[in-house]
Amino acid sequence: MHEAYSGWSRAPPGIGAIIKGWDVPEDHYRNPDKLPVVDFRAFTHRCYHDCFHCFTDKDKRTLTLSQIKDVIDQLAGMDAYAINYLGEGEPTLDEDFLDVLGYTSGSGIIPVVFTDGATRMRDRGFVREVKSTGASVSPKCDSLWNPDYQNWVVRDRTGRYFVQRNESVAVLMEEGFNDVLADGTTRMGFDMVISSRNKDEVGRTLRYCRDNNLWVIFSHYLPSGRSGMEQFDKSLLLPPEQKKAIAEEVRLIDSAEYGYDHPVMNNFLTCGCVEHMQIYGDGRVSPCPGNETVIGHVQDDTLKDIRDGIVREFPKHDRTEFDGLCLYRPGV
Repeated sequence: MHEAYSGWSRAPPGIGAIIKGWDVPEDHYRNPDKLPVVDFRAFTHRCYHDCFHCFTDKDKRTLTLSQIKDVIDQLAGMDAYAINYLGEGEPTLDEDFLDVLGYTSGSGIIPVVFTDGATRMRDRGFVREVKSTGASVSPKCDSLWNPDYQNWVVRDRTGRYFVQRNESVAVLMEEGFNDVLADGTTRMGFDMVISSRNKDEVGRTLRYCRDNNLWVIFSHYLPSGRSGMEQFDKSLLLPPEQKKAIAEEVRLIDSAEYGYDHPVMNNFLTCGCVEHMQIYGDGRVSPCPGNETVIGHVQDDTLKDIRDGIVREFPKHDRTEFDGLCLYRPGV
């Protein structure tokens, strides 16, 4: 039941089994007085792209820099292991981006940045500044191989995004984000959302990541943000039998080709969920990206009280019992 969290440590080194920040020790994760990985939409809502399935709502950040740092201070006081910085838009466009990353790592918390890659991560000097903060980075990945599909997802009619994103991937790797760390982790990876149009790329993407010490998770759509709207194109969703076939493909590739036996999870296929609590840029707090029910507000409540309220209202989020399977996606 708990293998979702300890299994990664038994993976052969150098295959990118886990990104630094998501390598939460089992005893840390299970401790109700500590926090694992917290999602924080601390940055700007601005973005140069218009992804049809964007999981955020593009709400304007209203928390000030001092309020963001107060949130980080509270999280540090609760022994948060890492913070996923998702932005409401593209995080690297925020004027406080590097300041917040440095403050996070200086507080003993690992920053994990989810970015489009193309906007600023092609700038080698900027990439080096990000690396100096101790952050891990996950560039956007809907396809590493199909420019038409990738550009269609982000609504880029210029045709430049795919090439620019790939340039950022090359720069990040050249700067050592995918180096094998002493504990076997990597600082670079991809979160690939699977649809009916890119499902055949899963095996190729997995092998590329394993061969280059890149972390990878394969997400199915969540009913949040634009993917939860009535007008969302349901033809992109995979039927249960295709989800099962992809899960089996992932299991067989990892086991037979890389000597990595792990539970195939319904949410990410290669690892369990380690996220707990989602903080919006305006201070609202919900249980996680899959559950947007607002439980409190950072300007009215302490994060400890909000954390306790989440478990009271949604007992399945109790980490002493949670098995790593997403509570809001169908099983495979």
